[in-house]
Amino acid sequence: MDYGSTTPGNTPKPQMLTRELVLSVAVACLGSIQFGYHIAELNAPEQAMSCKNAHITSRQYDQTFLGGTLGLPQCLELTEQQFGAVTAVFSIGGLVGSFFTGKLANQHGRRLASLWVSAVALCGSLVMFLAGSFSSMLVGRFIAGVSCGAAIVITPLFINEVSPVDWKGTLGSMNQLSINLGILLTQGVAIRYATEYEWRWIMFVGALLAVVNALGWYFTSESPKWLVLHNHDTRNGERVLMNLRRSTSAQVKAEIQQWTREHHGGDEESGPDAVATVEPGFWEYVRSPYYRKPRTAITMLLVGQQCSGINSIIFYGVKVVSQVLPAYSLLVNLAISLENVIVTLCASLVIERYGRKPLLLGSSGAMALMSLLISACIVLGKPLLLVTAMFGYIASFAMGVGPIPFLIIGELSPSETSAVAQSYGTVCNWLATFVVGYTFPILNAMMGGYVYLTFSALTVGLWWYVKQELPETRGTSNAREVWL
Repeated sequence: MDYGSTTPGNTPKPQMLTRELVLSVAVACLGSIQFGYHIAELNAPEQAMSCKNAHITSRQYDQTFLGGTLGLPQCLELTEQQFGAVTAVFSIGGLVGSFFTGKLANQHGRRLASLWVSAVALCGSLVMFLAGSFSSMLVGRFIAGVSCGAAIVITPLFINEVSPVDWKGTLGSMNQLSINLGILLTQGVAIRYATEYEWRWIMFVGALLAVVNALGWYFTSESPKWLVLHNHDTRNGERVLMNLRRSTSAQVKAEIQQWTREHHGGDEESGPDAVATVEPGFWEYVRSPYYRKPRTAITMLLVGQQCSGINSIIFYGVKVVSQVLPAYSLLVNLAISLENVIVTLCASLVIERYGRKPLLLGSSGAMALMSLLISACIVLGKPLLLVTAMFGYIASFAMGVGPIPFLIIGELSPSETSAVAQSYGTVCNWLATFVVGYTFPILNAMMGGYVYLTFSALTVGLWWYVKQELPETRGTSNAREVWL
């Protein structure tokens, strides 16, 4: 079967959300909160933790930190290159975590895999909390990156599997909302602790998040779709699904039968274009012509999200604002994070009404314009206008380019590829994150504000692809409806 294009089906009247479904999604989203927290945790405390305040050095031991019992240096003498490496190695860890997690989640389940991920996250946070050198901080960030790369695969995968068709867009957007909540939490904690004496507590909060997430998963049921299709435990799958839906036994059996038909090919065509029903491995998925169109769409969306330049703000927003408004850089960054949460929440409420494609087009088009304005403001030294443009840029991202790419992976992908497609898309996203995170300081030093012209051009490319090639997925129950 080759993948073409289609128009979405009619959207049914939404079911009521059950308490069990809301709690399950909330627990899964704690992984995304950790992702957002770690991705932004070095933004605010850079000056304090890198010994860039003139009156302190790493040879001074912080006697105020836990009464000096740990004998930790007050700061870590990091050069610009070393700090860039600590920032960027998070993406390498994320890439590793994303690569292996799809297979792990298929073999052992979404719940057990998430418990392991929480343990890794706890370890990474504690290593950073106790870091006494560049190398130990590098190791801690890598471990945290592995956990976040794994979590960002499992969260949208789990949400997609437990959500009713008519709530997939709204609940799927909770993944990006949770990432933004994590970023906001980081900025809020940093307002209190981003000092030369207390910056380590920012890392410790990450450890607390990991513990809370593990406890949440301990009391959460496994994905019913995984129980049926991978564990072959239909009885337990029916029981869990009935709790999530509060549906009748007949309705639950019908939904499970639909999963089974889709997983085994449904009414697939015979011949060379027939879709394989065996779960492909990662490299098989990458090479297979059967999945060319959904794979291309996933690549363009997940790479394009990062090439829009969003992490130039998430990673380095304090530094960007401080170029023109140094006294208020921390507060501006906090306000930007708060705006990101609010606008993403608004987007989640309208995504089923307006569809994925229109929101992506409006979002990417507005981001391209805001990038041009940011560039002009930095070059011309217009601080207030720069802050306004950054708020517009973040709002544009949060309305579509932010939440939609991760949630749409499951809608574009046949069920037999759901986990590997999520891994593949997340790997693409991490590679782009690494490139942007590592090269932005270099390009910013070389080009100044003109670097945002590059982001604007790349975002125009994303807009063109969405307009010309991406099918709408709103109201569809499976990928074969999307690509008929």
